[in-house]
Amino acid sequence: MMNMYHGDLVRLRKLRRADAEIILKHWNDYSLRQYLPSPLPTSLNDLEEFILSRNESYSKRESFTFGIETIENDRLIGLVDLTGISWISRFAEVSQIAIFDPEFRGKGFGLDSLRVTLDFAFFVLDLHAVHLWVEDFNTSAISFYKKFGFKTSGTLRELVYRDGSRYDVKIMDILKEEFEEKYGILPK
Repeated sequence: MMNMYHGDLVRLRKLRRADAEIILKHWNDYSLRQYLPSPLPTSLNDLEEFILSRNESYSKRESFTFGIETIENDRLIGLVDLTGISWISRFAEVSQIAIFDPEFRGKGFGLDSLRVTLDFAFFVLDLHAVHLWVEDFNTSAISFYKKFGFKTSGTLRELVYRDGSRYDVKIMDILKEEFEEKYGILPK
């Protein structure tokens, strides 16, 4: 298989309709979904429509949703979204990154996925900055993003409601030059 956008462990690829069944096996797990933009349950039909919608946005170059696939055995293990692209100001948002298959969490696949996604954003799309939002209660993600090289650039107070409480959301970002200094440019 061609490894157009790949790291050491994963490749990013366009989603396929058949991926909906694979994603559904893990997607309604609240331990994962509580950290994503919507913690609501989903159906196979919802996921099929999601894939069609994201692929249409992909074709129009409005946003890019990739399946995260292992290089070792071509197994779909997660998703990453690059959305809110400003072609004039040259920025985008990582609106979702999820290693949905629990077998692959905590083993470097998320780090490699984010590294490949940002390499794509900075050196294929030529963006200047990428930002993301992360809820205050997701302390492991905040620590991960800081270690990766993201900096906290703001806070949206009490924006998220989960499990009967309100939480702040941190806005974190990384610039192209910061990414390049830390990671270089990945081979294509």
